[in-house]
This record gives sequence, structure tokens and C-alpha cells, in this order.
Amino acid sequence: MSTRSIVVIGGGLAGSLICNELARDADVTLLEIGQKDRIHYPDVGYDKKALGHVKTFCFGGGGTTNLWHNGLIPISPNDVVSQDFRDVLTDSRKFTNDAAARLFFKGDYERAYRNAVSEATTIAANTGIAADGVDCLLYPKKFHKLTVDSRVRAEYGVDRIRFAFAGGKITRVTYAIDSQEHSVDANAVIVAAGAMGSPKVLRDIVGASGGKFDGLGAGFIDHPLGFVGKVRFKRDTIDAINQLSMQDRGDYVVRSALRLKSDCGRYTCCVFLRPALTIHNSLSIYKYKSLLGATTGLTRIRNAFSWKLFHPDIIAEVFSHTLGVNIPSRTYNVLFVGEQRRGRSRVYYDGNRLRVDWSISDEELSVYRSLLRKLSDLLANVAERVNIETDLTDDWLWSGAHHSCTTSLGHTAHDLVDANLKLRFCDNVYVCDGSVIQEHSYANTGLTIGQLALRLAGTVVARH
Repeated sequence: MSTRSIVVIGGGLAGSLICNELARDADVTLLEIGQKDRIHYPDVGYDKKALGHVKTFCFGGGGTTNLWHNGLIPISPNDVVSQDFRDVLTDSRKFTNDAAARLFFKGDYERAYRNAVSEATTIAANTGIAADGVDCLLYPKKFHKLTVDSRVRAEYGVDRIRFAFAGGKITRVTYAIDSQEHSVDANAVIVAAGAMGSPKVLRDIVGASGGKFDGLGAGFIDHPLGFVGKVRFKRDTIDAINQLSMQDRGDYVVRSALRLKSDCGRYTCCVFLRPALTIHNSLSIYKYKSLLGATTGLTRIRNAFSWKLFHPDIIAEVFSHTLGVNIPSRTYNVLFVGEQRRGRSRVYYDGNRLRVDWSISDEELSVYRSLLRKLSDLLANVAERVNIETDLTDDWLWSGAHHSCTTSLGHTAHDLVDANLKLRFCDNVYVCDGSVIQEHSYANTGLTIGQLALRLAGTVVARH
């Protein structure tokens, strides 16, 4: 066995990938607060706006990979304002294919993605609705939560993690399971507890090291997301719209998005077109659609016992997801995905209880309204009727469950981690999960987290 000992805290997407990469070269110990193969939803208090109508994160073996839908899309460096994060993102792009493969994509992801974007761009341009470009989400049809390599010493139900320091490094990690204490030596520690969990772990590391950092958990961002209207397209454009909505490519499905760039250039948002049967807007139906789509297993079955299940638009959505084809219709839902910038939102712990202080700023709402008016004008040329809520309030938007940006990254003393994702005041502690994603335009974060995880695994092997 290797004499190199690495401790990974958090068994979600990043933690699982890192453990599996490092297991070939080191003795890896995974510490996970949740029970193996059991989902536990943490007790959360909201200071302002709740994240959503469904539980969008959990503890347990696999973390939030128990809940995700595995949509793969890269964050484009061209959409990123921060030079420091853009450099990290650009450097991680060489891991894109490997990350996609570990997230269940068969074949050459980058080639498939380029081809999908090229084809969708041509379709949208010929239709006259590609003002700000097109992007594509690729969904592997077969996927499951991530599992940890058998060579990893995986500990679940972990409590009271403590850290011993010497010479500017963590030398030993102590933890409890069922009130019984255990400990492990550490050549390196990787915090991968997610945008919600990592700030608490880092708080304990900062305290144990005698250091101080006031920004833990600050800057929280998500994707404000929601169905914001309907469009009934002209007959001569419906084939193109249907192709943009969804294309079956055998092992995966492509869903194309129309990009929306703000006039100030700071925000990059998008919309997906999803099949519907009615042209009327109903916020309660939209919320139910999100509830049904975001849940799985018995929870989804329980949610199905509602009269809303028989609404024509819900039937269209179920038809699309169950059979993998769009129901014949010229009417489509407009699913909006908005970008947030780092601001006053944060996560923090009141004792041991997680609290989320999240809101959509007035500036963001103003940008979203402006972009939806722009979209309405664009679609008016190819539609018989456009019914988009251009003066939407934040009631129309909820969490896209892409929690990010609670660990600051950069080259200044005010940033917690550097370009190598290393903690500034500790030579052998790293952070890798959604918390280090500083900007994410409209993109699902799973693929980027995978890229960063593989990049960090190589760094840790080289340095420790």
C-alpha cells in the first residue's frame, strides 16, 4: 500500500471523482456526514427567499448526485468576467472528455458537443432566432449516482471532525462515528462538502489553525430558473423549433438553448423551449411541473397524486420525459435560466443549523425583464402568439440547484483559495466542489465540477 495518506471530506460529485482518481496512488479516506446509500435532507433555515419548491440538496452516499439529472454542458470561459477563474476554467478544459466519461457519457463528448452546437446554431440562424447564439445540453440516457472505489476507506455517518496542525499543515484528522472516535494521518486534505457544507468545514479548519477569514460562505450564487411563458409558433417554423427543443442521438439526448446576453455584458442567460398544449401562463402549474420534474422515486409518485397532473401542459411534459419524444404541438413553454453575480447572498451556520440568505437582486430582475422583452420581440417574427411574463417578479423564479461560489478564488489576500484550489494559509488543504465556481452563466455545474476534480487530483498526486 502507498504511504501517502489523503483525506477527502464530502462524498458528492467532486469527492467521489477525486477519491476514485487518487485511490490508484494513495491511501484515501473519505469522510461523509450522511449514511451510505441513504438520503438525508438537512434542516435549513431561509433568511429571505427559499431556494425552491423541492429539496435540491442532501447528505448521503453520493451527496447531491443522488438527485441530479446529469445534464452535461461546459461553462464557456468567454462568459466569465473574473480573470482568475477564467484561467482556472481554461486550464481545466483539457479534462472535459475524461470528466464526461466519468459522468456516463459514451464516446467523444467534446466532438458530440461541438457538432450539436454547430447544428443547433445553423437551425436557429436559418429560423432567425439566434441573435446571441445557441448552446446545448447533452443528457446521457443511462446514468446513476456516483459510487466510490472499493480501495477507498469510506466512512459514513461521520461527526465532529477535528484537525491537528503542525508546520502550517494538517497532520492528522480525528472524527467520530456513533460516538466512537477515529483518526487518520493526512499528507493532504481535500474539502469537497459542496457549496453548503464546505464553509462549515473550512470554518473549523480556520479555527483549528489559529487563522481568521471573515468571508466564509459569502457570495453564494445559483441559477434563478423558471417557466416564464408560452409561445405558439407558425407552422413553417415548427420543425426547426422541435429540433431545437430535443433531439435523440442514441445514447444521449440534446436540448438546445437560445443564449441571451445583457446589454451591459455582465449577464449571460438562456431559454429552453419545452412542449406544451395551452398558451396560458399559470404560475401554480409551472411550480408543480418543477416539483414533478425535480423529484424521483416515491417522492415523485406521491407528488403525482394531484389534480394538476391532468393539466394538458403537465401531460405534455410527462409524455416528453417518459417516451423521449416531444408531443406534437406548436405551443412551447419558455424555460428561463438566469445568471447571478457574486453579491450579498451567503450561507452560514447558526450553531450547527444551516441557514441560506439568498435573494434575486433588483439589478438581476431588471436584466431578466429586459432580456425577456428582447426574446419576445425576437420570437414575434416566427410565432403566431407570444405570451411571456416580461415583468416577472422573483415568485416566478426558484433555484436551479447549481449552488456555487461560497469559497472565494483568486490571487489576493482576500481570497480563500488560489488557482490550484489550495487554501492560502495551509499548505496541504484544498477545496473542490461547487463552492469554488465563481461564475456559471447559465450552465449546469456538473461537468465543470468533474473537470476541476480531475485537475485537482493530478495536482495532489504531483505535490504530495
